[in-house]
Amino acid sequence: MHFTAAGAEPPDLCVAHARDAETVVGSGAPVIGFGPAGLLRAAFLAGCVDYLREPWLPEELELRALAVLERERKCFEFPWGTVAFQETGLRTPRGLVALTHHESTLLRVLLRARGEPVPRQALALTIWGNAARANGRALDVHVANVRRKLRRVEKDAGKFITSVRGKGYMVS
Repeated sequence: MHFTAAGAEPPDLCVAHARDAETVVGSGAPVIGFGPAGLLRAAFLAGCVDYLREPWLPEELELRALAVLERERKCFEFPWGTVAFQETGLRTPRGLVALTHHESTLLRVLLRARGEPVPRQALALTIWGNAARANGRALDVHVANVRRKLRRVEKDAGKFITSVRGKGYMVS
């Protein structure tokens, strides 16, 4: 089963039974495998990005597919142009912004939740695997570094990451 946006090639997402996963993984699109619980490990080893254990409902597939497609999204629109992730860097209309792994992770999380504040604890947990680090200044330093690096290529780019008092950070 393939999910393709209008006019897109190759498919945006594939869904395959675990026994067929290896043949579909090479399509270039992320694959959600499905089948009995005993094939879960084999599906992930074959390269599936998610797995549905039988029995599953179409609604569960839809929600997982939306989550996978959002994680795979690489381009984002802004008034000053389109930006796209390239490994840990960010390509902007005026050049490439080199980001550290932590900075890239931070920016990806904020962009996925665009328009909604992301709690400091959630950012710390995603970046370091430890929500307790949200109370320190390291997160603020990473946000400041991302803003500074974006301003190097686009004067107004650093302004789109805002601090929401008592809530966290947000991309507007």
